[in-house]
Amino acid sequence: MKFTIATSTSAFAACVLASGFEPDDFNVTKALVDNGFDVTGIPGLANLAERSSSSACSLACAALRFSFGNGTVLSEGSAGYDSFTGDYWAAQQAVVNPFCVFKPSSASQVSTVVLLSRLTQCPFAVKGGGHAAFAGGSSIEGGITIALEKFTEKTLSADKKIASVGSGNRWADVYPWIEQYGLEVIGGRISSVGVSGLTLGGGISHYANAHGWACDNIESFEVVTASGIIVEASATQSPDLYWALRGGGNNFGIVTKFNMRTFVQGEMWGGQRAHTEDQWDKVYEAYYNYAVNAEKDTKQAQIVSFALQAGMKIAAEDLEYSEPTPWPAVFDDWKAIPAIIDQTAIANMSTLANQLGAGAPDGVQETYWDRTFKVDRDIFKAFIEIFFEMVPAIQDAAGILPVLSFQAITVPAMEKMQQNGGNALGLDPSDGPIFICNLAILWTDVADNARIMSFSNSLYERLVEEAAKKDLNHDYIYMNYASPYQDVIASYGAANKQRLKSISGEYDPTGVFQVLQPGYFKLEGAPYGAFPV
Repeated sequence: MKFTIATSTSAFAACVLASGFEPDDFNVTKALVDNGFDVTGIPGLANLAERSSSSACSLACAALRFSFGNGTVLSEGSAGYDSFTGDYWAAQQAVVNPFCVFKPSSASQVSTVVLLSRLTQCPFAVKGGGHAAFAGGSSIEGGITIALEKFTEKTLSADKKIASVGSGNRWADVYPWIEQYGLEVIGGRISSVGVSGLTLGGGISHYANAHGWACDNIESFEVVTASGIIVEASATQSPDLYWALRGGGNNFGIVTKFNMRTFVQGEMWGGQRAHTEDQWDKVYEAYYNYAVNAEKDTKQAQIVSFALQAGMKIAAEDLEYSEPTPWPAVFDDWKAIPAIIDQTAIANMSTLANQLGAGAPDGVQETYWDRTFKVDRDIFKAFIEIFFEMVPAIQDAAGILPVLSFQAITVPAMEKMQQNGGNALGLDPSDGPIFICNLAILWTDVADNARIMSFSNSLYERLVEEAAKKDLNHDYIYMNYASPYQDVIASYGAANKQRLKSISGEYDPTGVFQVLQPGYFKLEGAPYGAFPV
């Protein structure tokens, strides 16, 4: 194993190596001192080594401001604070008010804030891109929100095989930069999404059939653990942590850098098309053929979505092909379907990522839900009929846009997931192909929140009931599309959940990332618990 800490000669690091990752007598105060953070010199902290405080977050934020300056800490009531908290993708997150916002600029400073949280018992959240669709995903009421926006590193190794990308980047930052070298990395399909959350949750990619998901293409992670130690986790260094970070979310540390494998990639072909309801039987058939025959050409990617937009029912597919070849043979089924919109063209990944995210406003009410099912020729039509049967219950909500999408997890993609020791998601190629059925709804009036959540929960109850008729249910829930009422980690399977808990026990024996960082998808249970009956 390779470990580093802010001071490379730290006696504590040597102690950890000798005694296990975190010894039973771990001293948070000493670890802070080893980080160059003089606890004894900061008012209010000197006596906190063995006690917590009722004003924990006040002390913690004051200590951060004292040590790192006002520019790194935003306090409630300031213009900078209001601008930051209001700049979330989902309106539900924008109403959360942390005690302060801390903007570290180095892994060492992240280490310090984690240790300071332990010392004071002030809870925290971490914001990468801030693209979670529920309050508390990357924000925290009354605690410290750690904003990674200064982690904007983008460097290429001498042999151009590894791109080192800071965790504060979004894909809009990464793609234009890497494309100037004629290269690409496996990442998100919408430019505004953050690198960090997408990758740690799995990371579906347009290149999944050929390369696997984003998490499967990380050479190593730079991660700050609960002990304040900065670890490089890879297939050869801390391989258990490396496995856990590929799908395990925020449960094991704060990743400050992703070292991504690159591949040669120029322009490609793709874009969106849309169809009226009279063509939907052909749409279902085309998507079924893709899902079951993806291995015939792994350069392809396909998503199909159904929406009620301005009172009109529309089906839209997003097609991608990783060569600049208009209408390759693999898309013959789609080409034969008349389209009312066709935006397909030769472009690069950055352009396609901008297009796919266009038209989705920030700062409105959002909810995402998903479940996974086995692919079946008739199940797509059955699900869409149920969806549109139920939609009238919410279609009068202000600004409503309900969308139900199908995203296949193909056999080639699952085969690529097995590389480098596999990931934590628990997906087996022998079970495939399967598909994610993802519900996405946006609306503008907070007064509609309860009934839209109830609609969403009821929809999935109906879909699961329908799938059960043909034994088509699958356990897996994709973290990045899950609602706060869904237990994502349990969906990875009992063995993988237990392995994740064991790894957490090794690197985080006191449960810092379970208790002091309570938001998002934890190892035990859904963020908001079971949906209220």
